[in-house]
Amino acid sequence: MTQIIDSKGVVSEQELTNLENQLGIKLPIGYREFLKKHNGGYPQPDGFDFADDGSSVDRLFEVSDSKNESITAYFNTYKNRIPKNYFPVAKDPGGNLILIEINGAGSEIYYWDHENEVEDGDVPGMDNMYLIAYNFDEFINNLYEIEI
Repeated sequence: MTQIIDSKGVVSEQELTNLENQLGIKLPIGYREFLKKHNGGYPQPDGFDFADDGSSVDRLFEVSDSKNESITAYFNTYKNRIPKNYFPVAKDPGGNLILIEINGAGSEIYYWDHENEVEDGDVPGMDNMYLIAYNFDEFINNLYEIEI
């Protein structure tokens, strides 16, 4: 069972509605429920697989005014670099993102490889994205301990 360490506490439904309105998005229900309970933090265990590779979650983003770990800061930094209808929920130690599908299109979780992102001015596509899980609960529940 995955534990969330260093969570920033609970987030109210009103705070989530304000966030969605501010960013012009609609978050999937499973992710909203996670934020209500945990609001960021570090998952233990933290490993996940995608394609023929794997990584780990360095940090789950939070609803806050933090300039470093907040959902808003990451969304504003990456919104023109990731495909439309995707939203950053976490990062790995290498600076790659874990994205969730938003706005009712679905709720799949993807790994976004920053090494292969499109050039400035190009429309971001799915070429550097790899499916991790079909929803946020599956993503969190399937995290595993990486053996070193």
